[in-house]
Amino acid sequence: MNENSLKSSDIRGKIDIAFARLIGPLAIMNELKSYENSQEEIHNLLDIVIKWGAKFQSVQNLSFINSDEILSVYNRMDALKDKFLFDNNLGLESELSDEIVIWIYELMELRKIQIERDLKNE
Repeated sequence: MNENSLKSSDIRGKIDIAFARLIGPLAIMNELKSYENSQEEIHNLLDIVIKWGAKFQSVQNLSFINSDEILSVYNRMDALKDKFLFDNNLGLESELSDEIVIWIYELMELRKIQIERDLKNE
C-alpha cells in the first residue's frame, strides 16, 4: 500500500472496508458449529472489533486503539487461525480464520498510516 498517494478520505474508506471484512467472518465463525469449541474467544474478539468499529464511526481515526491492544487482538486471531489450520473436520469455512488475520493486519497497517500522518501534521 502506497500510503503517500492515499488521501485521508481514502484511508477512512479502506478502514470501513477492513472493519466490514473483519466483522463478517467473525460473526459467521461465531455461529458455525465447526468453531463452537472456540465460540467464547470468537465472541469476545467480535465484541472488541465491533466496539472499535463503532468508535471509528464517531472519531474517524484509529489512534484511540492502543498499540498493545491491537497487537493482542492480532495475536489472538492468529492463534485461532493456527488452531483451525490443520483441522480436518473443517471444509471451506476454515478460510474464515485466515481471513480475520488478513483483515486485522490491514487494520493495523491503516492505523499506523493514520498515526504517522497525525504526527507529521503536528
